[in-house]
Amino acid sequence: MQILNARAWAPHTTSAYIYATVGTMAAFVIRYLFHPFLGSNFPTLFFLFNTLIISFNFGWKPAALSSVAAMALAYYFFIPPYGTFDLENPMDALYIVIYSCLFGVSIFYTEKLQRERYRAILIARVCESRMRIMAKLSSKNNNRHKLSS
Repeated sequence: MQILNARAWAPHTTSAYIYATVGTMAAFVIRYLFHPFLGSNFPTLFFLFNTLIISFNFGWKPAALSSVAAMALAYYFFIPPYGTFDLENPMDALYIVIYSCLFGVSIFYTEKLQRERYRAILIARVCESRMRIMAKLSSKNNNRHKLSS
């Protein structure tokens, strides 16, 4: 059975973008508090958790916004040289590409799983409504047979 509106699982409200922004800021604060312990290690770890939560609850668009903001914040504040967008060495560019791919793949698979989950819900609803219709038709046919007998 082909379900065309499985994309409609995510709420299309501005509150989703507000949650994405607040979540990104919360991840930044947590990462900033851990910065003395982590240094330049794991610059996007908390941002990735936030992006997964946003993607799971609100869809790929707010998660994409969250991941773009997260990459900019992580690059500026947690990748040396701190406080600038300059690359210290070529490996930093590779790290940025790897982190971006990690965010993209996480968002993609979360969206795909949510669409399939919602598709299954829609199919179950369609099957249930068809069963109700068939039960009504069956009871009408049984009543007609009883009246004619």
